[in-house]
Amino acid sequence: MKNYRKSEEQIEEELLRFVEFGSVLDRKTRLYFVNYLKQKISLEVNLENLKEGYFNYFKSALDNLFLNETLINVVQNQKVLGLQVVSDVANWFSKTYQKVAKKNPYENELLSIEGWSARPLQNAFTQWPYLVKDIESYYVFEDFDGSFYRNKIKSLLGENSFTNTPKEILEELSLVITDLLSKWDALLQAKILAYQLKHLEKEGESFADELNQKAKDFEKLTNMLNPFVDYVGRYWDLSQEPWKDTTFDVIDAYDKLLQNEKELEDLANLLGKMRRAEIETEEEIFERVEIKQEEKVDPNQKTEITEIKAGDDLNNLETSEINLLINEETETLFLKKFAEKSLLVKGFEDKVMVSSSKVLYETNQKVKLKEKGPFIVCVDTSGSMEGNPEQIAKVLCFGILKMASKENRKAYLINFSTGIKTIDLLDISRNLDALADFLSFSFQGGTDISLALHEALSQLKREEYKDADVLVISDFIMYKIEKDLVESIEFTKHHLGTQYHNITLNNQANLEILDLFDNHWVYDPKEKRVVKSVYKNLIEL
Repeated sequence: MKNYRKSEEQIEEELLRFVEFGSVLDRKTRLYFVNYLKQKISLEVNLENLKEGYFNYFKSALDNLFLNETLINVVQNQKVLGLQVVSDVANWFSKTYQKVAKKNPYENELLSIEGWSARPLQNAFTQWPYLVKDIESYYVFEDFDGSFYRNKIKSLLGENSFTNTPKEILEELSLVITDLLSKWDALLQAKILAYQLKHLEKEGESFADELNQKAKDFEKLTNMLNPFVDYVGRYWDLSQEPWKDTTFDVIDAYDKLLQNEKELEDLANLLGKMRRAEIETEEEIFERVEIKQEEKVDPNQKTEITEIKAGDDLNNLETSEINLLINEETETLFLKKFAEKSLLVKGFEDKVMVSSSKVLYETNQKVKLKEKGPFIVCVDTSGSMEGNPEQIAKVLCFGILKMASKENRKAYLINFSTGIKTIDLLDISRNLDALADFLSFSFQGGTDISLALHEALSQLKREEYKDADVLVISDFIMYKIEKDLVESIEFTKHHLGTQYHNITLNNQANLEILDLFDNHWVYDPKEKRVVKSVYKNLIEL
């Protein structure tokens, strides 16, 4: 099974790419967007104050995504998963925003305002009534009252023609026309924004349903896989996981059985303590790179209008000033303002992140606990185990794997009868289907423990299992073990420190075989009690 889980660092990189290179909004708003969502999942972040309240338009659409209590509980309890949700929302917003923008129903009005903005003042002098009437055709009286501009323009022009109107009057007329066009543009942008928000919220409803369903499924999964809850984060996108329908039910059932068999659960936890963690000291010299980032104004970047100012920058003239230039009557005025550097020009500003780094070398000595060793578990699946012993063996095996999972320990499962079947549980959570198959398996056939022990010895040679303890669960109704196999077992005890444990589910066990083990437990299913016998090495627990 493929591991789909992303690390915290990987998700943060995705969010950084969204902020720096996203195709929607501007960089500062995208940064605020991400931090706002992080705050939603209870991460402490600093929300920068925006110069404009543009982001506020999107807050309601985003807030609606986090109304579900289950989703909130899920993301608040798991930081990495919460960050993944933030990344999911950012991806959804980018795709949806672009899709909505392509379906702009106000394209004709946008072309109309662009056409009027490009006309010279002389045309506006005679055609302004049509301009006002054009705007009124798009808006109701409550949104746009054209009478104000009609009265204003009429009072300025009177009965004069364009040629005999004083320049100062023409200048004022130019300002009124510019203001009228600006008013129109503001009304249009508000309409476009309202359209975008309406459709974002509509699209957000289905996305919220998807998020909430994921959260509901994830919560169910967490409850079912309680023994393996530390690994559950990888299964956020359940659609990518090829789960069997029966897996969750089987594991959930055995978890409940284990809770009823308290003695077996205690025994499983006891086995985990047999291999004591060792203390080791290590000294390491490492280099640490300090990276400092700061925002600096880049005059070459022009993405954000910050002001309208007086100047002579011809590349960034206001529309009203362009109109002065293209009109013969006002060209002289334009040149005068240019010479005086008093033209109205747009001021732009953008900030870039500038990084600097410094390499530091440090020596660190630390004391740490070595991880507890893994488990090799051999389970007798022969016909003599059928019935109650089979059930007990499965429950106990599940309890041991549960303990190993909590302690992040590897496990290797060997089923043996006349043959063997193995499951390498280096990552238990990625083999849950295989574990469910074992728990559902019906025991049959004869008993040959030699095959299982040979396989265990083979695994002890691997780097992953060299520190493993070996546990055999059986009724031990079987023949004796060959001499060379016994010698190999003794070798691992003395040279690898391997400990061999067994759990007997029958009072008719072969004592000669049991004598090979360091620790021996007998489980009495009638009294639901575990009795411990020690044959060679008494270990105080």
